[in-house]
Amino acid sequence: MLKLIGTLINSILPIFILIFIGWGAVKYKLVGVEAKDVCSNLVAYFVFPALLFMETAKAKPEQIIYPKWMLAFFLAISIIWLLSVLFNRYVFKLPNKENVVSSFISTFPNEGGMGIPFLTHLIGLTAVVSVARANFIIALTLIPLTIFLMEINKNQNNEMNKLHLFIKALLKSIKKPMVLAVILGVIFSFMHITQLLPTVFTDSIELISKSCIFISLFAVGVNLYGIRFKISKFLFFNLSLKSLISALVGFSLVYLFNISGNDAKEFVLLLAMPTATISTIMALQWNTIENEATSLYLTSTILSLLSLPLIVYIFQ
Repeated sequence: MLKLIGTLINSILPIFILIFIGWGAVKYKLVGVEAKDVCSNLVAYFVFPALLFMETAKAKPEQIIYPKWMLAFFLAISIIWLLSVLFNRYVFKLPNKENVVSSFISTFPNEGGMGIPFLTHLIGLTAVVSVARANFIIALTLIPLTIFLMEINKNQNNEMNKLHLFIKALLKSIKKPMVLAVILGVIFSFMHITQLLPTVFTDSIELISKSCIFISLFAVGVNLYGIRFKISKFLFFNLSLKSLISALVGFSLVYLFNISGNDAKEFVLLLAMPTATISTIMALQWNTIENEATSLYLTSTILSLLSLPLIVYIFQ
Protein backbone atom coordinates (compact mmCIF):
# COMPACT_ATOMS: atom_id res chain seq x y z
CA MET A 1 0.00 0.00 0.00
CA LEU A 2 2.85 2.40 0.85
CA LYS A 3 4.43 1.63 -2.52
CA LEU A 4 1.11 2.43 -4.18
CA ILE A 5 0.86 5.78 -2.38
CA GLY A 6 4.46 6.49 -3.41
CA THR A 7 3.50 5.90 -7.04
CA LEU A 8 0.56 8.28 -6.66
CA ILE A 9 2.78 10.97 -5.13
CA ASN A 10 5.26 10.56 -8.00
CA SER A 11 2.36 11.02 -10.45
CA ILE A 12 0.97 14.07 -8.65
CA LEU A 13 4.17 15.97 -7.77
CA PRO A 14 5.08 16.89 -11.38
CA ILE A 15 1.54 18.27 -11.78
CA PHE A 16 1.97 20.63 -8.84
CA ILE A 17 5.51 21.60 -9.91
CA LEU A 18 4.24 22.70 -13.34
CA ILE A 19 1.31 24.55 -11.75
CA PHE A 20 3.76 26.29 -9.40
CA ILE A 21 5.87 27.39 -12.40
CA GLY A 22 2.79 29.10 -13.89
CA TRP A 23 1.92 30.72 -10.55
CA GLY A 24 5.53 31.87 -10.07
CA ALA A 25 5.69 33.32 -13.58
CA VAL A 26 2.88 35.74 -12.67
CA LYS A 27 4.14 36.32 -9.14
CA TYR A 28 7.57 37.42 -10.39
CA LYS A 29 6.10 39.31 -13.37
CA LEU A 30 7.60 37.08 -16.06
CA VAL A 31 4.13 36.99 -17.65
CA GLY A 32 0.86 38.80 -16.98
CA VAL A 33 -2.39 37.17 -15.91
CA GLU A 34 -3.60 37.52 -19.51
CA ALA A 35 -1.21 34.65 -20.35
CA LYS A 36 -3.96 32.24 -19.27
CA ASP A 37 -6.05 33.36 -22.29
CA VAL A 38 -3.18 32.76 -24.70
CA CYS A 39 -2.42 29.35 -23.16
CA SER A 40 -6.06 28.22 -23.06
CA ASN A 41 -6.56 29.24 -26.71
CA LEU A 42 -3.40 27.37 -27.71
CA VAL A 43 -4.71 24.25 -25.98
CA ALA A 44 -8.27 24.54 -27.31
CA TYR A 45 -7.41 25.28 -30.96
CA PHE A 46 -4.09 23.50 -31.54
CA VAL A 47 -2.60 21.36 -28.79
CA PHE A 48 -5.58 19.35 -27.48
CA PRO A 49 -7.02 18.72 -30.98
CA ALA A 50 -3.58 17.39 -31.99
CA LEU A 51 -3.56 15.09 -28.95
CA LEU A 52 -7.12 13.88 -29.61
CA PHE A 53 -6.33 13.17 -33.25
CA MET A 54 -3.18 11.18 -32.45
CA GLU A 55 -4.84 9.19 -29.64
CA THR A 56 -7.86 8.20 -31.74
CA ALA A 57 -5.99 7.72 -35.03
CA LYS A 58 -3.35 5.45 -33.44
CA ALA A 59 -5.94 3.37 -31.56
CA LYS A 60 -6.41 -0.11 -32.98
CA PRO A 61 -10.16 -0.88 -33.13
CA GLU A 62 -9.59 -4.60 -32.57
CA GLN A 63 -7.82 -3.84 -29.27
CA ILE A 64 -10.17 -1.12 -28.06
CA ILE A 65 -13.54 -2.66 -28.92
CA TYR A 66 -14.95 -4.39 -25.83
CA PRO A 67 -18.71 -3.66 -26.14
CA LYS A 68 -19.76 -4.58 -22.59
CA TRP A 69 -17.00 -2.49 -20.95
CA MET A 70 -17.55 0.44 -23.30
CA LEU A 71 -21.33 0.48 -22.84
CA ALA A 72 -20.90 0.35 -19.05
CA PHE A 73 -18.38 3.22 -19.14
CA PHE A 74 -20.68 5.30 -21.34
CA LEU A 75 -23.54 4.71 -18.88
CA ALA A 76 -21.27 5.62 -15.96
CA ILE A 77 -20.23 9.00 -17.35
CA SER A 78 -23.84 9.63 -18.41
CA ILE A 79 -25.08 9.02 -14.84
CA ILE A 80 -22.34 11.22 -13.33
CA TRP A 81 -23.01 13.98 -15.88
CA LEU A 82 -26.77 13.85 -15.31
CA LEU A 83 -26.37 13.99 -11.51
CA SER A 84 -24.19 17.06 -11.90
CA VAL A 85 -26.63 18.76 -14.29
CA LEU A 86 -29.60 18.16 -11.98
CA PHE A 87 -27.84 19.35 -8.82
CA ASN A 88 -26.42 22.40 -10.60
CA ARG A 89 -29.83 23.36 -11.91
CA TYR A 90 -32.14 22.63 -8.98
CA VAL A 91 -29.86 22.94 -5.94
CA PHE A 92 -27.19 25.49 -6.92
CA LYS A 93 -29.43 27.34 -9.43
CA LEU A 94 -26.61 27.73 -11.97
CA PRO A 95 -27.35 29.35 -15.36
CA ASN A 96 -27.14 27.01 -18.37
CA LYS A 97 -23.60 27.99 -19.39
CA GLU A 98 -22.13 27.49 -15.91
CA ASN A 99 -24.10 24.25 -15.54
CA VAL A 100 -22.68 22.79 -18.77
CA VAL A 101 -19.08 23.66 -17.87
CA SER A 102 -19.43 22.47 -14.26
CA SER A 103 -20.87 19.12 -15.39
CA PHE A 104 -18.07 18.73 -17.94
CA ILE A 105 -15.45 19.30 -15.23
CA SER A 106 -17.11 16.94 -12.74
CA THR A 107 -17.44 14.12 -15.28
CA PHE A 108 -14.11 14.25 -17.16
CA PRO A 109 -11.50 12.10 -15.31
CA ASN A 110 -7.75 12.62 -15.59
CA GLU A 111 -7.22 9.29 -17.32
CA GLY A 112 -4.11 10.41 -19.20
CA GLY A 113 -2.09 12.49 -16.74
CA MET A 114 -2.73 10.24 -13.73
CA GLY A 115 -4.55 7.19 -15.09
CA ILE A 116 -1.69 5.90 -17.24
CA PRO A 117 1.18 6.10 -14.68
CA PHE A 118 -1.00 4.85 -11.82
CA LEU A 119 -2.66 1.94 -13.63
CA THR A 120 0.48 0.76 -15.44
CA HIS A 121 2.29 0.57 -12.10
CA LEU A 122 -0.64 -1.20 -10.42
CA ILE A 123 -1.67 -3.58 -13.22
CA GLY A 124 0.88 -3.37 -16.02
CA LEU A 125 1.09 -2.03 -19.56
CA THR A 126 -2.13 -3.83 -20.52
CA ALA A 127 -4.01 -1.15 -18.55
CA VAL A 128 -3.20 1.36 -21.30
CA VAL A 129 -5.88 -0.32 -23.45
CA SER A 130 -8.58 0.57 -20.88
CA VAL A 131 -7.29 4.16 -20.78
CA ALA A 132 -7.56 4.25 -24.59
CA ARG A 133 -11.13 2.92 -24.40
CA ALA A 134 -12.13 5.52 -21.81
CA ASN A 135 -10.48 8.31 -23.82
CA PHE A 136 -12.21 7.08 -26.99
CA ILE A 137 -15.67 7.19 -25.37
CA ILE A 138 -15.13 10.62 -23.80
CA ALA A 139 -13.75 12.00 -27.08
CA LEU A 140 -16.82 10.74 -28.96
CA THR A 141 -19.48 11.75 -26.42
CA LEU A 142 -18.68 14.13 -23.56
CA ILE A 143 -16.46 16.58 -25.45
CA PRO A 144 -18.72 17.02 -28.53
CA LEU A 145 -21.83 17.19 -26.31
CA THR A 146 -20.31 19.95 -24.17
CA ILE A 147 -19.22 21.99 -27.19
CA PHE A 148 -22.66 21.52 -28.78
CA LEU A 149 -24.46 22.69 -25.62
CA MET A 150 -22.17 25.71 -25.37
CA GLU A 151 -23.06 26.61 -28.96
CA ILE A 152 -26.78 26.21 -28.15
CA ASN A 153 -26.34 28.52 -25.16
CA LYS A 154 -24.45 31.08 -27.25
CA ASN A 155 -27.21 31.28 -29.87
CA GLN A 156 -30.32 30.85 -27.72
CA ASN A 157 -31.17 34.58 -27.88
CA ASN A 158 -31.28 34.51 -31.68
CA GLU A 159 -34.75 34.74 -33.19
CA MET A 160 -34.90 31.36 -34.92
CA ASN A 161 -36.95 28.23 -34.36
CA LYS A 162 -35.59 25.35 -32.30
CA LEU A 163 -34.78 23.17 -35.30
CA HIS A 164 -32.68 25.91 -36.96
CA LEU A 165 -31.00 26.61 -33.62
CA PHE A 166 -30.19 22.91 -33.22
CA ILE A 167 -28.77 22.61 -36.76
CA LYS A 168 -26.72 25.81 -36.42
CA ALA A 169 -25.24 24.68 -33.09
CA LEU A 170 -24.53 21.20 -34.48
CA LEU A 171 -22.71 22.55 -37.55
CA LYS A 172 -20.69 25.01 -35.45
CA SER A 173 -19.69 22.32 -32.96
CA ILE A 174 -18.60 19.94 -35.75
CA LYS A 175 -16.33 22.69 -37.10
CA LYS A 176 -14.60 23.09 -33.73
CA PRO A 177 -11.00 21.74 -33.87
CA MET A 178 -11.53 19.35 -30.94
CA VAL A 179 -14.59 17.69 -32.50
CA LEU A 180 -13.11 17.68 -36.00
CA ALA A 181 -9.93 16.05 -34.66
CA VAL A 182 -11.92 13.19 -33.11
CA ILE A 183 -13.99 12.62 -36.26
CA LEU A 184 -10.86 12.48 -38.45
CA GLY A 185 -9.03 10.32 -35.91
CA VAL A 186 -11.86 7.77 -35.80
CA ILE A 187 -12.06 7.63 -39.62
CA PHE A 188 -8.29 7.11 -39.89
CA SER A 189 -8.35 4.46 -37.16
CA PHE A 190 -11.23 2.36 -38.50
CA MET A 191 -10.02 2.58 -42.09
CA HIS A 192 -6.48 1.58 -40.98
CA ILE A 193 -4.87 4.44 -42.91
CA THR A 194 -2.96 6.13 -40.09
CA GLN A 195 0.23 4.31 -41.07
CA LEU A 196 -0.11 5.71 -44.60
CA LEU A 197 0.23 9.30 -43.39
CA PRO A 198 3.56 11.01 -44.17
CA THR A 199 6.01 10.81 -41.26
CA VAL A 200 6.54 14.58 -41.46
CA PHE A 201 2.81 15.09 -40.79
CA THR A 202 2.48 12.64 -37.89
CA ASP A 203 5.75 13.83 -36.29
CA SER A 204 4.55 17.44 -36.46
CA ILE A 205 1.20 16.56 -34.85
CA GLU A 206 3.00 14.48 -32.22
CA LEU A 207 5.28 17.39 -31.32
CA ILE A 208 2.32 19.73 -30.90
CA SER A 209 0.40 17.20 -28.77
CA LYS A 210 3.33 16.63 -26.40
CA SER A 211 3.12 20.24 -25.21
CA CYS A 212 -0.47 19.76 -23.97
CA ILE A 213 0.31 18.93 -20.34
CA PHE A 214 2.84 21.72 -19.79
CA ILE A 215 0.79 24.50 -21.42
CA SER A 216 -2.39 23.35 -19.65
CA LEU A 217 -0.82 23.17 -16.18
CA PHE A 218 1.04 26.45 -16.73
CA ALA A 219 -2.32 28.12 -17.50
CA VAL A 220 -3.85 26.58 -14.35
CA GLY A 221 -0.95 28.05 -12.34
CA VAL A 222 -1.42 31.48 -13.92
CA ASN A 223 -5.13 31.38 -13.07
CA LEU A 224 -4.31 30.24 -9.53
CA TYR A 225 -2.50 33.50 -8.80
CA GLY A 226 -4.73 35.69 -6.65
CA ILE A 227 -7.42 33.03 -6.06
CA ARG A 228 -8.70 32.68 -2.52
CA PHE A 229 -9.81 29.16 -1.78
CA LYS A 230 -13.06 28.86 0.08
CA ILE A 231 -14.96 25.76 1.11
CA SER A 232 -18.45 25.94 -0.35
CA LYS A 233 -21.36 23.55 -0.81
CA PHE A 234 -20.68 23.66 -4.54
CA LEU A 235 -17.04 22.57 -4.11
CA PHE A 236 -17.97 19.93 -1.53
CA PHE A 237 -20.63 18.43 -3.83
CA ASN A 238 -18.29 18.30 -6.83
CA LEU A 239 -15.51 16.76 -4.73
CA SER A 240 -17.95 14.12 -3.48
CA LEU A 241 -19.17 13.48 -7.03
CA LYS A 242 -15.64 13.16 -8.40
CA SER A 243 -14.00 11.15 -5.62
CA LEU A 244 -16.82 9.14 -4.03
CA ILE A 245 -20.01 8.98 -6.10
CA SER A 246 -18.11 8.24 -9.34
CA ALA A 247 -16.47 5.24 -7.67
CA LEU A 248 -19.84 4.00 -6.33
CA VAL A 249 -21.34 4.28 -9.83
CA GLY A 250 -18.35 2.33 -11.14
CA PHE A 251 -18.70 -0.46 -8.55
CA SER A 252 -22.44 -0.74 -9.30
CA LEU A 253 -21.96 -1.02 -13.06
CA VAL A 254 -19.12 -3.57 -12.98
CA TYR A 255 -21.45 -5.71 -10.84
CA LEU A 256 -24.46 -5.23 -13.13
CA PHE A 257 -22.45 -5.88 -16.31
CA ASN A 258 -20.50 -8.75 -14.73
CA ILE A 259 -17.12 -7.14 -15.45
CA SER A 260 -14.39 -8.73 -13.35
CA GLY A 261 -10.63 -8.91 -12.75
CA ASN A 262 -8.35 -6.15 -13.96
CA ASP A 263 -11.05 -4.88 -16.34
CA ALA A 264 -13.27 -4.06 -13.33
CA LYS A 265 -10.41 -2.52 -11.38
CA GLU A 266 -9.39 -0.29 -14.30
CA PHE A 267 -13.03 0.69 -14.89
CA VAL A 268 -13.65 1.93 -11.34
CA LEU A 269 -10.25 3.58 -10.90
CA LEU A 270 -10.56 5.52 -14.17
CA LEU A 271 -13.96 6.89 -13.13
CA ALA A 272 -12.58 7.90 -9.72
CA MET A 273 -9.56 9.77 -11.11
CA PRO A 274 -9.46 13.50 -10.22
CA THR A 275 -10.82 16.00 -12.71
CA ALA A 276 -8.86 16.31 -15.96
CA THR A 277 -6.49 19.19 -16.64
CA ILE A 278 -8.09 19.88 -20.01
CA SER A 279 -11.55 20.36 -18.49
CA THR A 280 -10.13 23.11 -16.27
CA ILE A 281 -8.52 24.71 -19.32
CA MET A 282 -11.86 24.69 -21.14
CA ALA A 283 -13.40 26.60 -18.20
CA LEU A 284 -10.65 29.21 -18.63
CA GLN A 285 -11.16 29.30 -22.39
CA TRP A 286 -14.91 29.81 -21.98
CA ASN A 287 -14.39 32.33 -19.12
CA THR A 288 -16.82 30.38 -16.96
CA ILE A 289 -16.49 29.29 -13.28
CA GLU A 290 -12.71 29.63 -13.62
CA ASN A 291 -11.93 29.83 -9.90
CA GLU A 292 -14.25 26.94 -9.04
CA ALA A 293 -12.72 24.80 -11.80
CA THR A 294 -9.16 25.48 -10.61
CA SER A 295 -10.13 24.81 -6.98
CA LEU A 296 -11.80 21.50 -7.88
CA TYR A 297 -8.84 20.43 -10.00
CA LEU A 298 -6.36 20.98 -7.16
CA THR A 299 -8.50 19.58 -4.33
CA SER A 300 -9.63 16.47 -6.24
CA THR A 301 -6.01 15.74 -7.19
CA ILE A 302 -4.90 15.98 -3.54
CA LEU A 303 -7.88 13.91 -2.33
CA SER A 304 -7.00 11.14 -4.79
CA LEU A 305 -4.04 10.31 -2.53
CA LEU A 306 -6.63 8.82 -0.17
CA SER A 307 -9.48 7.76 -2.47
CA LEU A 308 -7.53 5.75 -5.07
CA PRO A 309 -5.57 3.56 -2.59
CA LEU A 310 -8.88 2.94 -0.75
CA ILE A 311 -10.48 1.65 -3.97
CA VAL A 312 -7.49 -0.64 -4.57
CA TYR A 313 -7.82 -1.94 -1.00
CA ILE A 314 -11.55 -2.70 -1.55
CA PHE A 315 -10.71 -4.74 -4.66
CA GLN A 316 -8.20 -6.78 -2.67
